[in-house]
Amino acid sequence: MTRSASARAASLPLAVSLALAALLGGCVTLSPSELAAMSSVDLCEYQDVQGRNLTDDARRALLGELKRRNDDCRNHAAEVAQRREEVLHHLVYGNPDDP
Repeated sequence: MTRSASARAASLPLAVSLALAALLGGCVTLSPSELAAMSSVDLCEYQDVQGRNLTDDARRALLGELKRRNDDCRNHAAEVAQRREEVLHHLVYGNPDDP
């Protein structure tokens, strides 16, 4: 399913926040209720962005939430890659709609 431009734009603030959290480093952790509230794509993007910053407990919680949903990040790899590209483009070039 292809997401509309407005849907992608709506997810951009989360993506930018995740990218900034990754740049700032540290062990970023989300509560189980926060993980449950995120979409599977957001969980996979979070895992992709945070990578080495995730503690073992955080990684287990994230993977546990995906398992509870009977989902896997491989199912969302293309969208996570697209989001990464959009965030990098936004960070480099800014918002083209802003004069």
